[in-house]
Formats: sequence, C-alpha cells, structure tokens
Amino acid sequence: MKQQCPAKVNLFLEVTGRRKSGYHTLATLFAKINIYDVLDMEVVNGGKPTLEIVDELGTMPLSAGPDNLVLRAARAFYREFRVGVGVKIVLTKRIPMGAGLGGGSSDAAGTLLGLARLLQINLTAAKKKKLHDIGVKLGADVPFFLKDANFCRATGIGDRLKPINIAKSLPFMVLVWPGFPSPTGPVFTAVPPRRRSEILTRLTQLGKLIRRLKSGRPVEEWGGLLFNRLEQADLPVMKEVAQARRILESAGVKGVRMSGSGSSVYGFVGSHAEGARVVRRLQAYPWKVYLTSCHG
Repeated sequence: MKQQCPAKVNLFLEVTGRRKSGYHTLATLFAKINIYDVLDMEVVNGGKPTLEIVDELGTMPLSAGPDNLVLRAARAFYREFRVGVGVKIVLTKRIPMGAGLGGGSSDAAGTLLGLARLLQINLTAAKKKKLHDIGVKLGADVPFFLKDANFCRATGIGDRLKPINIAKSLPFMVLVWPGFPSPTGPVFTAVPPRRRSEILTRLTQLGKLIRRLKSGRPVEEWGGLLFNRLEQADLPVMKEVAQARRILESAGVKGVRMSGSGSSVYGFVGSHAEGARVVRRLQAYPWKVYLTSCHG
C-alpha cells in the first residue's frame, strides 16, 4: 500500500508568543503543495514496524533508526491501537530536510494514516482524536497533515486548526531549496521582539489575506499580504534566504516568501509556461528548483 505525504508552505506566519514549555505560539496559514514523500507499507512476519529509506535527494544522511519520525509515529500507533503484526515501511524521500516544508511531520502523519488504512482500522471521530493527540507529541505540524483540508489557519503551536475552503485554484508556484537546512529552534529564538500592537496589525493582515484567497482574487491583490516573521531572524542563514528571495523577485515571481523556518523560498507565477521559463533561468544556481502548485 502506498501513502503519499505532501509538503507544505506557510502563506502567512506570525509568532504570537512563547509558552513555558519553550514552544512558540503562532498564527499561520498552512497550504499543502504537490511535492511528496512516499511511504510503501506491507504486513510482514514479526510484531513490530521496520523502516527502510530511499533517499532520492542524496543531499544528507537520514537515519532509519528509532529517532526517525516515521518509526516514532509507528511505535506510538502500535501502542495506542495494540497492533500485533509486523509492518515493513519503505520511505522514499523527495522533500528536502530542514527546508520549512514539513517533510518529517508529513511522513509522521502519513505513517499514522497509512497504518490505519493498511490494518483496516475505521477512523471514527474518537480514533481521529487519538491520532491528533499522537501527532501533537511528534511535532507541531503533524496535526495539519492529518487533516483532509488543503488549507488551514492554525493557532496555538500550530495544532489548533481551522480548515479554510479556497474554491479557486491558486496560481502555479516556483519553489527553491538553496541546498542547506535551516535550524528551526534557533530561527524562532533569533526573531527580534515586537510590540503587541504590531502583532495585532499582522493578524488583521492574515484575515484580509484569507478573505481575498477565498473570494478568488488574482495574486496581485494578495501577494503583498503574504508574510513570514521568521525571515527577520538574526542568523547568517537568513542572509542566504534573503538572496534567494531577491533572485526570485527579479525573475518576476510574485509574493515571494520563505516557508516556515526556512530555508526554502517560494512565490507565484502567472502560468505553467512562465514558471518553466523561471525554472530554466534558475538552473544557473546550485539549488533544487520545483515548479509546483498548492492542492485544490
């Protein structure tokens, strides 16, 4: 059985506070995009899950050991649902790591959903709540990937989700990964302090962005409302991200932003043909470049 695990971008991200636990609270707009990791699962002899990894990116080693999010998710699922059979999981990795695209979180969510499908567990509302609770413990983005929704407004640490129905497809997207990871924790910590009034103004901007997306307005009317507070983090990696943003903007890409805590950068183009021209232009840079789109 195959389970596709999509990447995401943050069309908006404001840091609203910090909890005693160390987690930062957010106001964000998640969007699933058409770049995928893939999980292949099959029932085998034995009583536990096993993991193999096929790294199609070949950029950095990824452990298949007990710290891997796929295995952590599988073990949590086994405990919660008292699974007594073996399952072999093969993860084909295509989403760059440390890129702000949620690949690890999506893989964890895909593991939970895929095991439920494979083992024919009917996901009632109560059982979906159990998966949500497992997901929150695995990572702040995991609950979003457990949702059927393509777009969600999220608060809390990213776990309080409100699906957003955007009826009209968004334009094609050019996304670049500069080839290096961005450290999530240090990026959040390095964000300069803001006044509460500034945060509230940004939240008003998020509401305006959602209304324009829902009404199907062209990118010229909402591209300027896209926002990511983490771009302001005072870290050397952000200088490289800013350069990638400038290059995309100079190529005519609209609404250019960093996704999540970085290091990937995305923006929108008017057509597939325009996107293909931008991709060819960016081949001069040592980046991984995608022409993709949001779900829906």
